[in-house]
Amino acid sequence: MKRCIINKKAAKKVHEFFPWVYKSDIISPLEEYEAGELVKIFDENEQFLAVGYINPASTITIRILSLKDEPINYRFFKSRILRAAAKRVKLFDNACRVIHSEGDYLPGLIVDRYGEYLSVQFLTAGILRFKEEILDILLNLYEPKGVYIEGEKNSLRKEKVEPFNEIIGEIPERVFFVENGIKFQVNLIDAQKTGFYLDQRRNRQIVSRYIKQKDKILDCFCHAGGFGLYAKVKKDADVRLVDISEDAIALAKENFMLNDVKGKFVVANVFDYLRELRKQKEKFDVIILDPPSFAKSRSKKSSALKGFKDITVNAMKLIRNEGYIALFSCSHHVGLKDLEQVIMQSSIDNKKVVEIVEYLFQDVDHPYILNNEFSLYLTGILFKVLDV
Repeated sequence: MKRCIINKKAAKKVHEFFPWVYKSDIISPLEEYEAGELVKIFDENEQFLAVGYINPASTITIRILSLKDEPINYRFFKSRILRAAAKRVKLFDNACRVIHSEGDYLPGLIVDRYGEYLSVQFLTAGILRFKEEILDILLNLYEPKGVYIEGEKNSLRKEKVEPFNEIIGEIPERVFFVENGIKFQVNLIDAQKTGFYLDQRRNRQIVSRYIKQKDKILDCFCHAGGFGLYAKVKKDADVRLVDISEDAIALAKENFMLNDVKGKFVVANVFDYLRELRKQKEKFDVIILDPPSFAKSRSKKSSALKGFKDITVNAMKLIRNEGYIALFSCSHHVGLKDLEQVIMQSSIDNKKVVEIVEYLFQDVDHPYILNNEFSLYLTGILFKVLDV
């Protein structure tokens, strides 16, 4: 295993358990290393710090696997995977994230379990080197009927690695599962079109507690229809779901049919649709605003905040007095403080008072590691809107 020297700034962060080393912090010549190879990391005083894998093509050049000087082999990965699995035992129905990359100290690896099927994503050149070992461990542990394996294209292209996909066993067109007593389905092979956000599980449950029987609900950016479906199944609410994607609306309709309930479905740009509802002077008891990532990088934050402000201002104009709005961000670059500021500005523009009811985060199968600020990526605020 080759050695790699990093500077004082990066060494300090490693001592604080931060799991990455950036290219600008590496002292050793990068041309010495192959994409994904294991390295032992040392500080400028030749003190051992960690073991990780390196990719000179990536801005996040080293991802740390262990702070011990230990071999990275089958036994290592089995221990880490068993520890991740043990954390999820008895916590969920039959669908959860069983490995969450750095959140489970397995950087570059994502594994979701839907009943008897697994979805496995390899995100980095380094973790790909252990693909066969990891799959063997997962197959022995879960004995799934089928595994969909993806070398995720957006991540791997940053690593200068070709994307790929494979199937072990058989994967049906639709995989069915239950979440808090509600039936859902997912297409594992074409997850971009018909995927599912397991990280919002707890928030769907929390928001549904504040919905009263027959309330009028607007679920914006509804995707698979999770929030709206909770409202309908649990409270028999009058639910309208909106998404710009026809595929998302089709999936939401299928999920409603699966639970033998009805909703109203609209294919529309949410920004435009909220303005149209204002013209029609419609009012709602609860509005969910769960947009896709407006800020995939720090440089997009300013425009993202404008987008959040736009939908929040208009949602406040549509909410009844003492109604609830749930506003979410799925980007680390727009956090709780940013959402609070957006809500405050929107409340002033609307001459409304806001009462914070709940702060919302990703569910516990998507661990937030305090030593890695980037691991907290899903935040939300449930708030009540009051007339002055």
